[in-house]
Amino acid sequence: MKTLVIAAALATTALVSTAYADDRHDRHCGNVQIDKWMSEAQIRERATVLGIEVREVDIDDGCYEIEGRNKDGRRIEVRFHPETGEQVSVDGD
Repeated sequence: MKTLVIAAALATTALVSTAYADDRHDRHCGNVQIDKWMSEAQIRERATVLGIEVREVDIDDGCYEIEGRNKDGRRIEVRFHPETGEQVSVDGD
């Protein structure tokens, strides 16, 4: 019985760890070759179309990171995939 409980605990830990790793991976954009990246102007336009007043464009973890304000004037930080322009994550006030 004790062995079964330990095995179940280890299996649960492995599943939780895998789920966490997958979640963290979703926040990163991978290693896209620079010649496949959208231009900064294109990513600014993408953000503007989504209603973001762009204040700054950075690169973080292989993603474009836009800092700006949403249409309500709140600070927002949005990450975009550099090749597809897909929104990867959003943080804000």
